[in-house]
Formats: sequence, structure tokens, C-alpha cells
Amino acid sequence: MVCEDGSRYYARQVLLAAGALNSPRLLRDYAIRRDQKSPLPCSDAIGRNYKCHLNTVVMALSPSRKNDLLRKTLLLRHQQFPHSSVQTLGWLDGAILGNELPGWTPRWCAEFLASRAYGFFLTTEDGSHPDNRICLGEGSPPMLDYDPARCPALLSEHRTLLRGFSKDLLKRGYLCIPKTMPIAASAHACGTLAAGTDPATSAVDSNGRVHGMENLYVVDGSVLPRSGSVNPALTIYAWALRCSSLIS
Repeated sequence: MVCEDGSRYYARQVLLAAGALNSPRLLRDYAIRRDQKSPLPCSDAIGRNYKCHLNTVVMALSPSRKNDLLRKTLLLRHQQFPHSSVQTLGWLDGAILGNELPGWTPRWCAEFLASRAYGFFLTTEDGSHPDNRICLGEGSPPMLDYDPARCPALLSEHRTLLRGFSKDLLKRGYLCIPKTMPIAASAHACGTLAAGTDPATSAVDSNGRVHGMENLYVVDGSVLPRSGSVNPALTIYAWALRCSSLIS
């Protein structure tokens, strides 16, 4: 590492954990400079297979006031939707809901709706496609090329889950208002330095070491070749602990 004041620091192993959006940018910048000497065998795989989950927030409104609390730790699964899960959002109040309503909405209206609502978070794995990627051209700003329709089966599963979930709640007297998370909602991002055995299609090996390098390891969510159907935080923790135990 070279600091602004010119000081340099060296290490036997370097662990890269800048996240699935920034780790490939750092590695790509290095690969571009290195290509003049010895190209990385995994250069074409850097930034590809971007994943961030198909997420939809559902607010279920009831005519009656709700005083109980469905905590966020509740997770629901169904065998008909093997790549999906439903979580509760926890407590809703006027301040939280008001941020999602038009600015002209009166505070009392937000409080009224929140007191009669439950919130749910519907998540579906968005698959893995090499064309879903962070574009990292030299001298140009990074851009996200992402289209969930490239994995149509999983997009269909998410839409079917949303329709079925909303229909079941409607039968029980709840009116569902869904809001699909846009591409800018990059929570749960992973996959852009996917692990694998082939440098042509993956960036790191099974130990997290970058193909073609001796001492650079990636220990964040960018290594995950699949996103799974839930928040990947615990999987990322486990991966980082495993890598550190192997190189310590």
C-alpha cells in the first residue's frame, strides 16, 4: 500500500473486503496496470455475475388497528418457492411509513395507515448470469449492467410468490400494497468476484485466493457464486472466518 505521504506498507497476505461493488473495481484497476507485464488469467471474470436479490416490500393494510408486533427475525419458507423467503419488517410507525409516502401526505394519515399495517419483505434469489455485471472500462466511471430477466425462471418465481402472498392476505382481510426495490437498491450485492476452479469463469479459488496471484484473498460477498434466498450476511462472515483460518 502506498499512502498519500509516500509511505509504503507491505504484507505477506492481503485480504480484500471492499464489498461486491468496490472489490472488483480495485482488482480491475490493478489488473489493467499489470496486463502490460503479466495478465491475470481471471481478468474476463472480474465484475461479472452481479447479484443483489429480487426484493419486494409488501405493506398489508387491515381495517382494524394492530397492537401486536411481528418481529423482523421471523422467516417464512414454502416448498413451492425453493429460491424465495418472506420476512417481516418489524414495527411500522408514521415516521417510517411517511418516508415512503408523497411529501404532501399529512402526518396523521401516515400514522393512521401505519397503525393498521404489517410489513413484509419478499426475497428471491436472482440467479447468476455473466452479463449481469459491473462495467469497468479504463478511464470511464463504473456502470451497472443488470437485468433480472436474464434469469427468467427466478423472476417468474418472484412474481408468482408476490401474487400468491397478496392473494392469501386479501382472503384474510388485508389489502396489500407492494413496492419492488429498484436497481439502485443494491443491498445483498454479491457475485462479482465469484469463486470457482476455472479462471475463465471465476475470479478466486475455493480458498478465496485470486487466480494468478500468490497472496491476495477476497473475503467479502463478491465471492459468492449464488445469492441464496435470504440475507447473505452470515454466509459472508463464515467465508471470511474460513479464509482467515486457512492463511493464518
